[in-house]
Amino acid sequence: MNKKYSITILFLLILAVVFNIFSQDNKTELFSGKLKSIGGEWYINTGEDFFLLTLPPEEFLAENQIELKAKDKIEIQGIMGDEEIIVHKLILAEKEHVFRDSVGNPLWEDVAANEYYVVNPKKCIGCRLCVKPCPTDAITMVKGRAVIDADKCIACGICADGDGKNFKGCPTSAIDKVTE
Repeated sequence: MNKKYSITILFLLILAVVFNIFSQDNKTELFSGKLKSIGGEWYINTGEDFFLLTLPPEEFLAENQIELKAKDKIEIQGIMGDEEIIVHKLILAEKEHVFRDSVGNPLWEDVAANEYYVVNPKKCIGCRLCVKPCPTDAITMVKGRAVIDADKCIACGICADGDGKNFKGCPTSAIDKVTE
């Protein structure tokens, strides 16, 4: 009887962990406020708080004639991360600018590097094993799948191949190197 009880509890714990992983709510939210530049970074002042904005590289903004100025009124659709908003869409002067696809992958080319890594969302099981070992915090979870920010990726390959210590790399080979 005691063994059945232990197995049942273990099963329920595993079920709770799996449910928690797949029920992460990474839906985009809408934020309104004014732009503020602090130390070369862009923030949104919502009137209640300041949030750091994760935006495309300056080159992408310039190529698309997106000029940000302090105190501009903006609307942003994005995902709240740790003290920052990963911007998917920006509405500035009544013009909409889309920066990321529906799963959070950037729509801009990485102009600074010839190599970077991407996640195949069909292979990703949302295990989150790649998030912590990333030395540049380039990997976030969006809608239960890993997404690599090309701006932060330094093409070290730890996410795909492991760190040679405890992390062995992506268990489903969902992360691939892209070379341009």
